Amino acid sequence: MRFLKRPALRLAAPALAAGALLLGSAHMGARPAAPPAGGPSPPGKWRTWQEFVAAHWAHPLPPMGPPPASYKAEERSLLPEACGKCHPDQYNQWKTTIHSKAMGPGVYGQLVDLWAADPEQARGCNECHAPLAEQQKRWPAGAGPLAPWGENPAHLPALEMAGLACASCHVRNWRVHGPPKKDAPEGAEGSTAEGAHGGVERTPFFGQSEFCMRCHQHEGEGPNGKPIQNTYREWRASLFGREGVPCQSCHMPGRQHLWRGIHDVEMVQGALGVEVAVAARPPRAAAARITLTNQGAGHHLPTYITPSIEVIAELETKEGRALPGTRQVALIERRLSPDFSQEISDTRIPAQESFVMDYRRPRPRGAARLRVRVHVKPDNFYHNFFVGFLQNPGISPQARKLIAEARDQAARSAFDIYDERFDLPG
Repeated sequence: MRFLKRPALRLAAPALAAGALLLGSAHMGARPAAPPAGGPSPPGKWRTWQEFVAAHWAHPLPPMGPPPASYKAEERSLLPEACGKCHPDQYNQWKTTIHSKAMGPGVYGQLVDLWAADPEQARGCNECHAPLAEQQKRWPAGAGPLAPWGENPAHLPALEMAGLACASCHVRNWRVHGPPKKDAPEGAEGSTAEGAHGGVERTPFFGQSEFCMRCHQHEGEGPNGKPIQNTYREWRASLFGREGVPCQSCHMPGRQHLWRGIHDVEMVQGALGVEVAVAARPPRAAAARITLTNQGAGHHLPTYITPSIEVIAELETKEGRALPGTRQVALIERRLSPDFSQEISDTRIPAQESFVMDYRRPRPRGAARLRVRVHVKPDNFYHNFFVGFLQNPGISPQARKLIAEARDQAARSAFDIYDERFDLPG
């Protein structure tokens, strides 16, 4: 095919933009990853990253217990708004994020009935969506797999829907944990006993990808040898991973608590480059090559099973009327069977690789332009899942109301990142 020379239409992208790192709600049996098999060892309290992950992200996290007597006012609260009194920038950023909505109507709607039917599985979902012991509705009254479950005496109803709250990452046994100060030497680690909260435990692990992998990498192998959530491994295999550029560089630039991903237009535009070359063909035919390049994400794009990216091309008249029979659509997504046991297709774009769609259609009378769109559905799988979930006659009224709300939210989340028209030759 001979193409007319055209200027590249690649979208401008920050060097370290990335796609989605979102958590799943539909695969109740999936398990977060265990600590990584290897990694650098920072000095100080934690000899290895594995030790830090195993301790900091233990499942289940133990209850905090009563706050120390020395704590005053907001220091005695685990609620995000209490943290926001002294950390307003981080709190206001967090409020806009998917992390703050990790226990949204889609997840909570499923857990309404699951907490009664299978509390152990419900707590397994909460391991990533709302991991603090104080967020759990029920708790085993004893040790061992046969221990009965009862009401959780540490449960804080006001914290239950806070999702991945500030304390989820930063507080263990009322001791605050965080990264080294910005002006600290590289790799610095230490513990202080002065100031608010009685000091801070600091470790550079907060700035490494391994901090995120506990929820963004599932254990073992999944369909076709790939875990359902495989973001950490994808990152390790990419140029970003090989050069040691961590997740936080893109998703928490400047230590912002934003975690932008597949739901953010600018983030996806920065990650995905688009080029269109219209072929020089006789007037009776129309052809083009559409190339999408994952130039900014440090993992597959999209990285998870829930989003779908549609590449849509069709012919129009010079007045902008779409011509029937000329539309061609390609899907960029990973599709699994309803029970997640088989992979039906995987057309996602690995980091630094491209996806090519060749458009070919007869050119009808009046066809003057080719319109190319790239349409992102961040919650495509969720929407379909919620539609099916609502067909279950046995769910409670509260669950039905929440799932319907989540279905409508998922339907509204789609957006275009590219929409251009090209004159046809001749």
